[in-house]
Amino acid sequence: MNVRPLQLPEWPALQSVLAQSFNVPENGWDTFRGRLGDENIFVIEQDGQVIGGCGLYRLGQYWQGRSVPLGGIGGVGVAPHMRGKGVARALMAGILQQLALEKVPVAGLFPATQRVYRSVGYEQSGERWCYQAPLSALASFRQEVEILPVDPMDPAIRSRYRPRHGNLDRSPAIWSRLGKPYVGRRYAWLLGEDGYVILGHSPQDTPHWDLEVVDYAAPSLPTARSLLSLLAGHRSLCDHLRWWGAPADPLLALFPEPVWSVTVAQRWMLRIVDVVGAFLGRGWPTGVEEELHLAITDGLLSQNQGNFVLSVGSQGAGVERGGEGRLSLDISALGPLYSGYFSASLLAELGKLRGDPESLALADRLFAAPTPWFREIY
Repeated sequence: MNVRPLQLPEWPALQSVLAQSFNVPENGWDTFRGRLGDENIFVIEQDGQVIGGCGLYRLGQYWQGRSVPLGGIGGVGVAPHMRGKGVARALMAGILQQLALEKVPVAGLFPATQRVYRSVGYEQSGERWCYQAPLSALASFRQEVEILPVDPMDPAIRSRYRPRHGNLDRSPAIWSRLGKPYVGRRYAWLLGEDGYVILGHSPQDTPHWDLEVVDYAAPSLPTARSLLSLLAGHRSLCDHLRWWGAPADPLLALFPEPVWSVTVAQRWMLRIVDVVGAFLGRGWPTGVEEELHLAITDGLLSQNQGNFVLSVGSQGAGVERGGEGRLSLDISALGPLYSGYFSASLLAELGKLRGDPESLALADRLFAAPTPWFREIY
């Protein structure tokens, strides 16, 4: 089996595989391809036949205030008659080797099944939660700032995006996905001087429907209350509000009563592709001068194998090969440690790493972060 970028004559074959793998209209894959570009569509072929493929979003992800380049893998599909034969694993291994050649530090994905991705070094590393609440609960809110309708692709929306730990450094392909869906319509408004909201409308056979918040920013209290007022104005035909948010979502603090529920809780996965690049790119605590000695095992990417010394200080982070290897872990455990999703101490309890008490405590301090999350999907 061979993994490589798409060649133009192969698109109909890959499009058929993807259409059989996902509940997306076949013409939606033309949109997918157009957003990513053929150079970021990969196929796996055997004996000259396309048997699977995927897309690669080139974007970034914020870790303690700094954006680190990320390869976001989406649309992984395998022909039905070739499933269960190691095709997906070979495809993922080939993509990771390509990213390693390019020195892209981190790769991420949303797993339909975890086993195949864990076999090449991915692990759960963050959250994506969908909330639902009755719109009637928001009837008391009133508009406090100016609300201006705009095109969902308006650059002003992008300028108001304020990412937090774990959020994506969105590429044009991600912004296009937010503003131009495969199915349905998007509507958007600017809220005051600092906020915005994008709403999603999907065709239904009934006049009553649930209101979907695709994306929003409401960093000030007047803006947040005005957002809730705008949403409440849909309650004559919309029964419920749905939005994707953080595990500790700030909008919930404004609800008069705890009437929300979590309808979906997803975990996304990370894989560290370039240990040195990932450590140098991440943000770290200030006011510390520490050295962490790691011993990393990576059965797929040999450049990550061995001992490393991570130095964190006033001049930023430094990484050198060597050291005493006091904290031993497989590359799969490094993803959730790096993101701050699981602490070193918790990973040790799960049997994912080993270390002396001092090294565990130091790793807990260095990698500590709010629960990583993001709203969109790739």
